[in-house]
Amino acid sequence: MLESLGILALVLALFFLAFLLIRTVLFGKVPPPIPETELPAVDGEIVAEHLAAVLRHRTISEAEEKPVDAQAFLNLHRELERLYPRVHATLRVEVVNRLSLLYIWKGKDETLDPVLFAGHLDVVPVDPETRDAWKFPPFDGHIEEGAVWGRGALDTKNSVVAVLEAVETLLKQGYQPVRTILLAFGHDEEIGGFQGAAQIAGRIQAYNTRLAAVLDEGGAILSGGVVPGVRFPVALIGTAEKGYATLQLTVESSGGHSSMPPRHTGIGVLACAITRLENAPFPARLYLVRRMFEFLAPFLPFGLRLAFANLWLFRPLISRALGANPRTNALIRTTTAVTMVRGGVKDNVLPARTTAEVNFRLMPGDRVADVVAFARRVIADDAVQINLPQGRAWEASRVSPTDSAAFQGILQALGQVYPEAISAPYLVAGATDARHYQPICEQIYRLSPMMITAEELKTIHSVNEHISIETLARMVQFYIQLIKIWGENG
Repeated sequence: MLESLGILALVLALFFLAFLLIRTVLFGKVPPPIPETELPAVDGEIVAEHLAAVLRHRTISEAEEKPVDAQAFLNLHRELERLYPRVHATLRVEVVNRLSLLYIWKGKDETLDPVLFAGHLDVVPVDPETRDAWKFPPFDGHIEEGAVWGRGALDTKNSVVAVLEAVETLLKQGYQPVRTILLAFGHDEEIGGFQGAAQIAGRIQAYNTRLAAVLDEGGAILSGGVVPGVRFPVALIGTAEKGYATLQLTVESSGGHSSMPPRHTGIGVLACAITRLENAPFPARLYLVRRMFEFLAPFLPFGLRLAFANLWLFRPLISRALGANPRTNALIRTTTAVTMVRGGVKDNVLPARTTAEVNFRLMPGDRVADVVAFARRVIADDAVQINLPQGRAWEASRVSPTDSAAFQGILQALGQVYPEAISAPYLVAGATDARHYQPICEQIYRLSPMMITAEELKTIHSVNEHISIETLARMVQFYIQLIKIWGENG
Protein backbone atom coordinates (compact mmCIF):
# COMPACT_ATOMS: atom_id res chain seq x y z
CA MET A 1 0.00 0.00 0.00
CA LEU A 2 2.73 2.46 0.97
CA GLU A 3 4.66 1.49 -2.15
CA SER A 4 1.59 2.22 -4.32
CA LEU A 5 1.10 5.59 -2.66
CA GLY A 6 4.75 6.40 -3.25
CA ILE A 7 4.46 5.53 -6.93
CA LEU A 8 1.28 7.62 -7.21
CA ALA A 9 2.99 10.57 -5.55
CA LEU A 10 5.94 10.26 -7.92
CA VAL A 11 3.66 10.14 -10.97
CA LEU A 12 1.73 13.20 -9.76
CA ALA A 13 4.98 15.05 -9.12
CA LEU A 14 6.20 14.20 -12.62
CA PHE A 15 2.90 15.37 -14.14
CA PHE A 16 3.12 18.57 -12.11
CA LEU A 17 6.70 19.18 -13.22
CA ALA A 18 5.78 18.48 -16.85
CA PHE A 19 2.87 20.90 -16.54
CA LEU A 20 5.20 23.66 -15.29
CA LEU A 21 7.74 22.93 -18.02
CA ILE A 22 5.15 22.96 -20.82
CA ARG A 23 3.79 26.32 -19.62
CA THR A 24 7.37 27.63 -19.49
CA VAL A 25 8.17 26.50 -23.03
CA LEU A 26 4.95 28.02 -24.37
CA PHE A 27 5.46 31.33 -22.53
CA GLY A 28 6.45 34.00 -25.03
CA LYS A 29 7.82 33.39 -28.48
CA VAL A 30 10.82 34.42 -30.53
CA PRO A 31 9.88 37.55 -32.47
CA PRO A 32 9.75 37.19 -36.25
CA PRO A 33 12.81 38.45 -38.10
CA ILE A 34 12.72 42.04 -39.34
CA PRO A 35 13.55 42.31 -43.04
CA GLU A 36 16.88 44.03 -43.54
CA THR A 37 16.79 47.46 -45.11
CA GLU A 38 19.34 50.02 -46.17
CA LEU A 39 19.23 52.80 -43.62
CA PRO A 40 19.55 56.42 -44.74
CA ALA A 41 22.92 58.03 -44.17
CA VAL A 42 22.85 60.60 -41.37
CA ASP A 43 25.70 62.99 -40.61
CA GLY A 44 25.82 62.80 -36.83
CA GLU A 45 28.20 65.76 -36.58
CA ILE A 46 25.66 68.07 -38.23
CA VAL A 47 22.86 66.78 -36.00
CA ALA A 48 25.08 67.35 -32.97
CA GLU A 49 25.75 70.96 -34.03
CA HIS A 50 22.01 71.51 -34.40
CA LEU A 51 21.22 70.01 -31.00
CA ALA A 52 23.99 72.08 -29.41
CA ALA A 53 22.43 75.24 -30.86
CA VAL A 54 19.03 74.26 -29.48
CA LEU A 55 20.45 73.51 -26.01
CA ARG A 56 21.81 77.06 -25.74
CA HIS A 57 18.27 78.42 -25.44
CA ARG A 58 17.32 78.48 -21.75
CA THR A 59 13.73 77.33 -22.12
CA ILE A 60 13.30 76.48 -18.45
CA SER A 61 10.11 75.41 -16.66
CA GLU A 62 10.41 75.78 -12.88
CA ALA A 63 6.91 75.81 -11.40
CA GLU A 64 3.34 76.41 -12.53
CA GLU A 65 3.10 79.63 -10.52
CA LYS A 66 6.40 81.01 -11.87
CA PRO A 67 6.25 82.66 -15.33
CA VAL A 68 8.58 81.26 -17.97
CA ASP A 69 11.00 83.37 -19.97
CA ALA A 70 8.78 83.68 -23.05
CA GLN A 71 11.54 85.31 -25.09
CA ALA A 72 13.74 82.23 -24.68
CA PHE A 73 11.04 80.09 -26.29
CA LEU A 74 10.43 82.60 -29.08
CA ASN A 75 14.17 82.68 -29.77
CA LEU A 76 14.15 78.89 -29.95
CA HIS A 77 11.30 79.04 -32.49
CA ARG A 78 13.48 81.28 -34.67
CA GLU A 79 16.42 78.90 -34.22
CA LEU A 80 14.34 75.98 -35.48
CA GLU A 81 13.30 78.02 -38.53
CA ARG A 82 16.97 78.65 -39.29
CA LEU A 83 18.05 75.04 -38.78
CA TYR A 84 15.19 73.41 -40.72
CA PRO A 85 14.29 75.61 -43.69
CA ARG A 86 12.52 72.90 -45.73
CA VAL A 87 10.34 71.93 -42.77
CA HIS A 88 9.24 75.52 -42.27
CA ALA A 89 8.73 76.14 -45.99
CA THR A 90 6.67 72.98 -46.58
CA LEU A 91 4.77 72.16 -43.38
CA ARG A 92 2.09 74.40 -41.93
CA VAL A 93 3.34 75.70 -38.58
CA GLU A 94 0.83 76.77 -35.95
CA VAL A 95 1.93 78.51 -32.77
CA VAL A 96 -0.30 77.28 -29.95
CA ASN A 97 -0.76 79.34 -26.80
CA ARG A 98 2.10 81.56 -27.97
CA LEU A 99 4.97 79.20 -27.03
CA SER A 100 4.10 75.68 -28.25
CA LEU A 101 4.40 74.46 -31.84
CA LEU A 102 2.21 72.25 -34.03
CA TYR A 103 3.55 71.24 -37.47
CA ILE A 104 1.15 69.80 -40.05
CA TRP A 105 2.60 67.78 -42.94
CA LYS A 106 -0.35 67.06 -45.20
CA GLY A 107 -0.53 63.55 -46.62
CA LYS A 108 -1.76 62.46 -50.02
CA ASP A 109 -4.92 60.95 -48.50
CA GLU A 110 -6.49 63.41 -46.08
CA THR A 111 -9.30 60.99 -45.27
CA LEU A 112 -6.86 58.98 -43.15
CA ASP A 113 -6.44 59.89 -39.49
CA PRO A 114 -3.07 61.60 -38.89
CA VAL A 115 -0.26 60.28 -36.71
CA LEU A 116 1.58 62.51 -34.25
CA PHE A 117 5.18 62.68 -33.04
CA ALA A 118 5.52 64.59 -29.76
CA GLY A 119 8.35 66.19 -27.82
CA HIS A 120 8.79 69.19 -25.56
CA LEU A 121 10.80 72.37 -25.78
CA ASP A 122 11.18 73.06 -22.05
CA VAL A 123 13.76 71.70 -19.64
CA VAL A 124 14.08 71.50 -15.88
CA PRO A 125 16.28 74.06 -14.12
CA VAL A 126 19.82 73.36 -13.02
CA ASP A 127 20.31 73.23 -9.26
CA PRO A 128 22.75 76.06 -8.40
CA GLU A 129 24.37 73.78 -5.83
CA THR A 130 25.44 71.37 -8.61
CA ARG A 131 26.73 73.81 -11.23
CA ASP A 132 30.36 73.15 -10.33
CA ALA A 133 29.79 69.42 -10.80
CA TRP A 134 29.05 69.81 -14.52
CA LYS A 135 31.97 68.98 -16.81
CA PHE A 136 30.75 71.68 -19.20
CA PRO A 137 28.32 74.55 -18.51
CA PRO A 138 24.77 73.16 -18.80
CA PHE A 139 23.51 75.76 -21.30
CA ASP A 140 26.61 76.07 -23.49
CA GLY A 141 25.67 73.24 -25.84
CA HIS A 142 29.19 71.86 -25.65
CA ILE A 143 30.36 69.09 -28.04
CA GLU A 144 33.16 67.03 -26.57
CA GLU A 145 34.18 63.38 -26.11
CA GLY A 146 31.88 62.28 -28.93
CA ALA A 147 28.78 63.69 -27.23
CA VAL A 148 26.61 66.78 -26.87
CA TRP A 149 26.44 68.10 -23.30
CA GLY A 150 23.74 70.21 -21.71
CA ARG A 151 20.36 70.39 -20.06
CA GLY A 152 17.82 68.83 -22.41
CA ALA A 153 20.27 66.62 -24.30
CA LEU A 154 18.27 63.58 -23.16
CA ASP A 155 14.98 65.14 -22.02
CA THR A 156 13.83 65.86 -24.73
CA LYS A 157 15.37 68.40 -27.03
CA ASN A 158 17.18 65.45 -28.58
CA SER A 159 13.84 64.04 -29.77
CA VAL A 160 12.68 67.43 -31.08
CA VAL A 161 15.87 67.83 -33.08
CA ALA A 162 15.93 64.21 -34.29
CA VAL A 163 12.36 64.23 -35.59
CA LEU A 164 12.88 67.59 -37.34
CA GLU A 165 16.10 66.25 -38.87
CA ALA A 166 14.15 63.21 -40.10
CA VAL A 167 11.45 65.34 -41.73
CA GLU A 168 14.04 67.70 -43.25
CA THR A 169 15.85 64.69 -44.72
CA LEU A 170 12.68 63.16 -46.15
CA LEU A 171 11.65 66.48 -47.69
CA LYS A 172 15.06 66.76 -49.30
CA GLN A 173 14.44 63.32 -50.85
CA GLY A 174 11.07 64.48 -52.19
CA TYR A 175 9.06 62.23 -49.90
CA GLN A 176 5.42 62.94 -49.11
CA PRO A 177 3.50 60.68 -46.72
CA VAL A 178 0.17 59.13 -47.63
CA ARG A 179 -1.12 59.86 -44.14
CA THR A 180 -0.85 63.34 -42.61
CA ILE A 181 1.99 63.67 -40.10
CA LEU A 182 1.77 66.02 -37.10
CA LEU A 183 4.69 67.19 -34.98
CA ALA A 184 3.72 68.58 -31.57
CA PHE A 185 6.22 70.32 -29.31
CA GLY A 186 4.80 71.62 -26.03
CA HIS A 187 6.47 74.26 -23.91
CA ASP A 188 5.57 73.17 -20.35
CA GLU A 189 5.81 69.38 -20.10
CA GLU A 190 8.07 69.62 -17.07
CA ILE A 191 5.28 71.32 -15.09
CA GLY A 192 2.34 69.28 -16.34
CA GLY A 193 1.81 70.17 -19.99
CA PHE A 194 -1.52 71.91 -19.33
CA GLN A 195 -0.61 75.06 -21.29
CA GLY A 196 1.26 73.23 -24.03
CA ALA A 197 0.33 69.69 -25.07
CA ALA A 198 -3.17 69.96 -23.61
CA GLN A 199 -3.80 73.05 -25.72
CA ILE A 200 -2.35 71.38 -28.82
CA ALA A 201 -4.66 68.40 -28.26
CA GLY A 202 -7.55 70.82 -27.89
CA ARG A 203 -6.60 72.51 -31.18
CA ILE A 204 -6.56 69.14 -32.96
CA GLN A 205 -9.88 68.20 -31.39
CA ALA A 206 -11.35 71.52 -32.53
CA TYR A 207 -10.48 70.48 -36.08
CA ASN A 208 -12.77 67.47 -35.46
CA THR A 209 -9.76 65.23 -36.00
CA ARG A 210 -8.81 61.96 -34.35
CA LEU A 211 -5.28 60.56 -34.35
CA ALA A 212 -4.36 57.10 -35.58
CA ALA A 213 -1.30 56.92 -33.30
CA VAL A 214 0.96 59.03 -31.08
CA LEU A 215 4.62 58.58 -30.21
CA ASP A 216 6.01 60.58 -27.29
CA GLU A 217 8.93 60.22 -24.88
CA GLY A 218 8.89 57.38 -22.36
CA GLY A 219 10.99 54.26 -22.48
CA ALA A 220 14.39 53.98 -24.19
CA ILE A 221 16.76 51.34 -25.52
CA LEU A 222 18.56 50.26 -22.37
CA SER A 223 22.01 48.73 -22.79
CA GLY A 224 22.56 45.07 -21.96
CA GLY A 225 22.29 44.16 -18.29
CA VAL A 226 20.10 47.09 -17.25
CA VAL A 227 16.92 44.98 -17.39
CA PRO A 228 17.25 42.20 -14.77
CA GLY A 229 18.12 38.84 -16.30
CA VAL A 230 18.56 40.14 -19.86
CA ARG A 231 22.04 40.56 -21.30
CA PHE A 232 20.86 42.13 -24.56
CA PRO A 233 19.83 45.77 -25.03
CA VAL A 234 16.09 46.15 -24.42
CA ALA A 235 13.84 48.71 -26.11
CA LEU A 236 11.07 49.51 -23.63
CA ILE A 237 7.98 50.91 -25.36
CA GLY A 238 5.59 52.60 -22.97
CA THR A 239 2.05 51.40 -23.60
CA ALA A 240 0.72 53.18 -20.49
CA GLU A 241 1.76 55.70 -17.89
CA LYS A 242 0.93 55.99 -14.22
CA GLY A 243 -1.50 58.48 -12.78
CA TYR A 244 -0.70 61.12 -10.18
CA ALA A 245 -2.20 62.33 -6.93
CA THR A 246 -0.71 64.48 -4.16
CA LEU A 247 -2.60 64.43 -0.87
CA GLN A 248 -2.10 67.05 1.79
CA LEU A 249 -2.18 65.82 5.40
CA THR A 250 -2.82 68.49 8.03
CA VAL A 251 -2.82 68.35 11.83
CA GLU A 252 -3.99 71.41 13.76
CA SER A 253 -3.54 71.92 17.51
CA SER A 254 -3.59 74.72 20.06
CA GLY A 255 0.18 75.16 20.06
CA GLY A 256 1.81 76.46 23.23
CA HIS A 257 5.09 76.28 25.07
CA SER A 258 7.31 73.23 24.54
CA SER A 259 7.88 72.93 28.32
CA MET A 260 4.34 71.55 28.74
CA PRO A 261 3.78 69.34 25.70
CA PRO A 262 0.93 66.87 25.15
CA ARG A 263 1.81 63.22 24.74
CA HIS A 264 1.86 63.67 20.97
CA THR A 265 2.51 67.04 19.35
CA GLY A 266 1.02 67.83 15.95
CA ILE A 267 4.28 66.69 14.43
CA GLY A 268 4.08 63.41 16.34
CA VAL A 269 0.48 62.79 15.22
CA LEU A 270 1.46 63.52 11.62
CA ALA A 271 4.51 61.27 11.91
CA CYS A 272 2.29 58.38 13.01
CA ALA A 273 0.02 58.96 10.01
CA ILE A 274 3.00 58.99 7.65
CA THR A 275 4.38 55.81 9.19
CA ARG A 276 1.04 54.04 8.72
CA LEU A 277 0.97 55.02 5.05
CA GLU A 278 4.53 53.92 4.40
CA ASN A 279 3.91 50.60 6.16
CA ALA A 280 0.82 49.85 4.07
CA PRO A 281 1.88 49.57 0.42
CA PHE A 282 -0.77 49.15 -2.25
CA PRO A 283 -1.25 45.58 -3.49
CA ALA A 284 0.95 44.42 -6.36
CA ARG A 285 -0.56 44.18 -9.84
CA LEU A 286 1.60 42.02 -12.10
CA TYR A 287 -0.37 42.02 -15.34
CA LEU A 288 1.68 44.74 -17.06
CA VAL A 289 5.08 43.53 -15.93
CA ARG A 290 4.07 39.99 -16.95
CA ARG A 291 3.28 41.30 -20.42
CA MET A 292 6.72 42.90 -20.58
CA PHE A 293 8.46 39.68 -19.58
CA GLU A 294 6.31 37.71 -22.02
CA PHE A 295 7.98 39.66 -24.84
CA LEU A 296 11.39 39.09 -23.22
CA ALA A 297 10.73 35.41 -22.41
CA PRO A 298 12.91 33.80 -25.12
CA PHE A 299 15.90 35.73 -23.80
CA LEU A 300 15.35 35.18 -20.07
CA PRO A 301 17.24 32.78 -17.82
CA PHE A 302 15.20 29.59 -17.34
CA GLY A 303 14.33 30.37 -13.72
CA LEU A 304 12.81 33.77 -14.54
CA ARG A 305 10.91 32.33 -17.49
CA LEU A 306 9.57 29.52 -15.32
CA ALA A 307 8.41 31.97 -12.66
CA PHE A 308 6.59 34.36 -15.01
CA ALA A 309 5.04 31.52 -16.98
CA ASN A 310 3.53 30.18 -13.76
CA LEU A 311 2.43 33.27 -11.88
CA TRP A 312 -0.39 31.32 -10.24
CA LEU A 313 2.35 29.52 -8.28
CA PHE A 314 5.17 32.06 -8.04
CA ARG A 315 3.21 35.32 -7.67
CA PRO A 316 4.19 35.92 -4.00
CA LEU A 317 7.86 35.25 -4.76
CA ILE A 318 7.91 37.57 -7.78
CA SER A 319 6.01 40.30 -5.94
CA ARG A 320 8.54 40.25 -3.11
CA ALA A 321 11.51 40.25 -5.47
CA LEU A 322 10.23 43.11 -7.63
CA GLY A 323 8.96 45.05 -4.62
CA ALA A 324 12.40 45.03 -2.99
CA ASN A 325 13.85 47.37 -5.64
CA PRO A 326 12.38 50.89 -6.00
CA ARG A 327 12.73 50.84 -9.80
CA THR A 328 10.87 47.53 -10.28
CA ASN A 329 8.49 48.18 -7.39
CA ALA A 330 7.17 51.16 -9.38
CA LEU A 331 6.19 48.77 -12.18
CA ILE A 332 3.85 46.66 -10.06
CA ARG A 333 1.94 48.93 -7.69
CA THR A 334 0.68 52.39 -6.89
CA THR A 335 3.56 53.94 -4.98
CA THR A 336 3.53 56.20 -1.91
CA ALA A 337 6.15 58.92 -1.39
CA VAL A 338 6.18 61.52 1.37
CA THR A 339 7.85 64.46 -0.33
CA MET A 340 7.25 67.57 1.81
CA VAL A 341 6.75 68.24 5.56
CA ARG A 342 6.19 71.62 7.21
CA GLY A 343 5.66 72.52 10.86
CA GLY A 344 7.04 74.62 13.66
CA VAL A 345 8.59 78.07 13.85
CA LYS A 346 10.91 77.79 16.86
CA ASP A 347 12.45 75.02 18.92
CA ASN A 348 10.53 75.93 22.11
CA VAL A 349 7.12 76.49 20.49
CA LEU A 350 4.59 73.73 19.81
CA PRO A 351 3.41 73.95 16.19
CA ALA A 352 -0.22 74.97 15.74
CA ARG A 353 -0.29 73.58 12.21
CA THR A 354 1.71 70.75 10.67
CA THR A 355 1.38 69.55 7.08
CA ALA A 356 2.81 66.88 4.84
CA GLU A 357 2.42 66.20 1.15
CA VAL A 358 2.27 62.61 -0.04
CA ASN A 359 2.67 61.85 -3.72
CA PHE A 360 1.07 58.73 -5.19
CA ARG A 361 1.80 57.36 -8.67
CA LEU A 362 -1.21 55.31 -9.72
CA MET A 363 -1.17 51.98 -11.51
CA PRO A 364 -3.69 51.61 -14.33
CA GLY A 365 -6.66 50.07 -12.54
CA ASP A 366 -6.32 52.26 -9.44
CA ARG A 367 -8.24 55.55 -9.46
CA VAL A 368 -7.64 58.83 -7.66
CA ALA A 369 -10.78 58.28 -5.56
CA ASP A 370 -9.38 54.88 -4.51
CA VAL A 371 -6.17 56.54 -3.30
CA VAL A 372 -8.05 59.06 -1.17
CA ALA A 373 -10.23 56.32 0.34
CA PHE A 374 -7.16 54.14 0.94
CA ALA A 375 -5.33 56.94 2.78
CA ARG A 376 -8.34 57.64 5.02
CA ARG A 377 -8.69 53.95 5.86
CA VAL A 378 -4.99 53.42 6.61
CA ILE A 379 -4.47 56.61 8.65
CA ALA A 380 -7.76 56.14 10.55
CA ASP A 381 -7.27 59.26 12.66
CA ASP A 382 -9.79 62.11 12.70
CA ALA A 383 -7.07 64.46 13.93
CA VAL A 384 -5.44 64.20 10.50
CA GLN A 385 -7.23 66.13 7.77
CA ILE A 386 -6.77 64.63 4.30
CA ASN A 387 -7.26 66.89 1.32
CA LEU A 388 -6.70 66.61 -2.42
CA PRO A 389 -5.72 70.10 -3.66
CA GLN A 390 -7.26 71.12 -6.95
CA GLY A 391 -5.14 70.38 -9.99
CA ARG A 392 -2.87 67.96 -8.13
CA ALA A 393 -4.24 64.72 -9.55
CA TRP A 394 -4.98 62.87 -12.76
CA GLU A 395 -5.91 59.29 -13.55
CA ALA A 396 -3.58 56.65 -14.95
CA SER A 397 -3.68 56.31 -18.72
CA ARG A 398 -5.35 53.59 -20.71
CA VAL A 399 -3.17 50.70 -21.84
CA SER A 400 -2.50 50.85 -25.58
CA PRO A 401 -2.62 47.60 -27.59
CA THR A 402 0.44 45.62 -28.57
CA ASP A 403 -1.26 43.79 -31.44
CA SER A 404 -1.98 46.93 -33.47
CA ALA A 405 -0.37 48.00 -36.74
CA ALA A 406 0.99 51.09 -34.99
CA PHE A 407 2.82 49.06 -32.33
CA GLN A 408 4.09 46.60 -34.94
CA GLY A 409 5.41 49.57 -36.90
CA ILE A 410 7.47 50.67 -33.91
CA LEU A 411 8.84 47.14 -33.58
CA GLN A 412 9.78 47.16 -37.26
CA ALA A 413 11.58 50.51 -37.08
CA LEU A 414 13.42 49.43 -33.93
CA GLY A 415 14.45 46.16 -35.56
CA GLN A 416 15.83 48.01 -38.57
CA VAL A 417 17.80 50.63 -36.63
CA TYR A 418 18.66 48.63 -33.48
CA PRO A 419 18.90 44.99 -34.65
CA GLU A 420 20.92 44.12 -31.54
CA ALA A 421 18.02 45.05 -29.23
CA ILE A 422 14.86 43.22 -28.22
CA SER A 423 11.61 45.11 -27.65
CA ALA A 424 8.92 44.90 -25.00
CA PRO A 425 5.94 46.91 -23.73
CA TYR A 426 6.51 48.89 -20.57
CA LEU A 427 4.73 50.96 -17.93
CA VAL A 428 6.08 54.53 -17.72
CA ALA A 429 6.28 55.53 -14.05
CA GLY A 430 6.56 59.27 -14.69
CA ALA A 431 4.21 61.66 -16.45
CA THR A 432 4.48 62.68 -20.11
CA ASP A 433 2.61 64.95 -22.50
CA ALA A 434 1.17 61.82 -24.12
CA ARG A 435 -1.70 61.60 -21.66
CA HIS A 436 -3.16 64.85 -23.01
CA TYR A 437 -3.86 63.16 -26.36
CA GLN A 438 -6.06 60.42 -24.87
CA PRO A 439 -9.36 62.11 -25.81
CA ILE A 440 -8.40 61.92 -29.50
CA CYS A 441 -6.30 58.75 -29.77
CA GLU A 442 -6.53 55.09 -28.73
CA GLN A 443 -2.98 54.11 -29.66
CA ILE A 444 -0.44 56.12 -27.67
CA TYR A 445 3.12 54.91 -27.26
CA ARG A 446 6.03 56.33 -25.30
CA LEU A 447 9.58 55.76 -26.51
CA SER A 448 12.68 57.92 -26.75
CA PRO A 449 14.57 55.96 -29.43
CA MET A 450 18.03 56.31 -27.91
CA MET A 451 20.49 53.69 -26.70
CA ILE A 452 21.35 54.60 -23.12
CA THR A 453 23.39 53.10 -20.30
CA ALA A 454 22.42 52.95 -16.65
CA GLU A 455 24.92 55.72 -15.88
CA GLU A 456 23.61 57.97 -18.65
CA LEU A 457 20.07 57.37 -17.42
CA LYS A 458 21.02 58.88 -14.06
CA THR A 459 21.96 62.21 -15.70
CA ILE A 460 18.37 62.99 -16.74
CA HIS A 461 17.24 65.94 -14.55
CA SER A 462 20.66 65.70 -12.93
CA VAL A 463 24.30 66.59 -13.55
CA ASN A 464 26.23 66.16 -16.82
CA GLU A 465 23.27 65.33 -19.04
CA HIS A 466 24.66 64.33 -22.45
CA ILE A 467 24.00 62.20 -25.51
CA SER A 468 26.46 60.55 -27.85
CA ILE A 469 26.67 61.71 -31.46
CA GLU A 470 26.24 58.11 -32.64
CA THR A 471 23.01 57.79 -30.65
CA LEU A 472 21.70 61.05 -32.12
CA ALA A 473 22.29 59.79 -35.65
CA ARG A 474 20.47 56.54 -34.93
CA MET A 475 17.55 58.47 -33.47
CA VAL A 476 17.19 60.34 -36.76
CA GLN A 477 17.29 57.03 -38.65
CA PHE A 478 14.58 55.62 -36.37
CA TYR A 479 12.26 58.57 -36.96
CA ILE A 480 12.82 58.39 -40.73
CA GLN A 481 11.88 54.71 -40.74
CA LEU A 482 8.84 55.13 -38.49
CA ILE A 483 7.56 58.18 -40.37
CA LYS A 484 7.63 56.13 -43.57
CA ILE A 485 5.97 53.14 -41.88
CA TRP A 486 3.26 55.11 -40.08
CA GLY A 487 2.90 57.55 -42.96
CA GLU A 488 1.78 54.92 -45.43
CA ASN A 489 -1.82 53.99 -46.12
CA GLY A 490 -3.01 51.29 -43.73
